[in-house]
Amino acid sequence: MPVGQPDAFGPPPGGQPTAPKRSKFGWLRFAIPVLVVVIGGGLFLFNYVTGTGSAQAGDCLSVTEFSKAADDPKKIDCGAPEANVKIGARVGGSESCPEGAYDTISMTGRMSYKLCMIVNVKQGDCLKGFMSETAGYQKVSCTDPAKDAEVVKVATTADKASCEGTEATRVATYSTPPTTLCFKTA
Repeated sequence: MPVGQPDAFGPPPGGQPTAPKRSKFGWLRFAIPVLVVVIGGGLFLFNYVTGTGSAQAGDCLSVTEFSKAADDPKKIDCGAPEANVKIGARVGGSESCPEGAYDTISMTGRMSYKLCMIVNVKQGDCLKGFMSETAGYQKVSCTDPAKDAEVVKVATTADKASCEGTEATRVATYSTPPTTLCFKTA
């Protein structure tokens, strides 16, 4: 066909051929999955750090209830008023706690384990919920009418005889770490 002659079929409809249009938001199909992975990983890491996944012996927890229906305990600084238990031992899911009066919470899932916990108190502390089978202990003022126990002695041995000569009406001993708590109950 000679140059400058019109095509036998005519020009394409609408003039010049155009490239397919690209959406301004095409990058979203890559960004959304990346964002989902980052958020999911962040939530897992947050739960691992503040939950019990990384908790070891010596760490403190805030436990609102010792039952299957309870919320997961939260790892917390041992000096915080909400830090009502301290982990004495962490054992495999089917293992028993060391000898003692430990409260326990079993965690099941990808990693099954059991936390063997000691009441996180010092001499002179008063508690509400101490006599309950399931309620988490709460530190309260010793003048609070709801208190049901006062810590009269804390010993660093696992020997009930440590409470002799005190007003203790209840004794809790733990072998790991060696601890005896002497309570005067209401």
